[in-house]
Amino acid sequence: MPVNQRKERKYYTAGLEKPPTFVQAIIDNKEMSADDFFHITDSYLDWTNADDDDAVIKPLVEFLSKWGDELIFAFDDRMTELLYSLDTKKIASDIYKDENFSGDEFLYIRCAALINSKRFYDDIIKGRRKMKRDLEFEAILYVPQTAWARLHNAETEDYPHDTKLCYETMSNTEGWESFINDVTAQHHFLMR
Repeated sequence: MPVNQRKERKYYTAGLEKPPTFVQAIIDNKEMSADDFFHITDSYLDWTNADDDDAVIKPLVEFLSKWGDELIFAFDDRMTELLYSLDTKKIASDIYKDENFSGDEFLYIRCAALINSKRFYDDIIKGRRKMKRDLEFEAILYVPQTAWARLHNAETEDYPHDTKLCYETMSNTEGWESFINDVTAQHHFLMR
């Protein structure tokens, strides 16, 4: 860097208050680790209001909106990636066995894995724990849009960020490959 050029310093909040070091690192890198994601959800979901999902997520929404777009978008990206990784035929089969399958319900069940600790999530990914059909937490899906809308005094529908991956059920084509291949084979058989 030439001597006469100074590296521009970015300030993320007004006043003297600065974000915690790990938050500053997320903002600078525009990326959140799984450890940071679970640290944030473990710290900022308020389970004293377990019967009111909006009250449970309120401290998390406030925390994300306090530190700006980059933190909100990084949270959204990591949440989507974690949900995408859980989107597999194997995990769905463990939950539904021979019962009726619902793509929306499976998404909301996967959301529950994100709010029950990194260990819980890792155990599901590694096959050491099975998810249960009676645990859901759809509200986590709306945290990024709600935090952004709060920060900008805007509507959640105006949320400008798109993630690279999609968390909708069966978006993880690798995780559903055997199912997709079976359906394709059945379709070709029926078309003869």
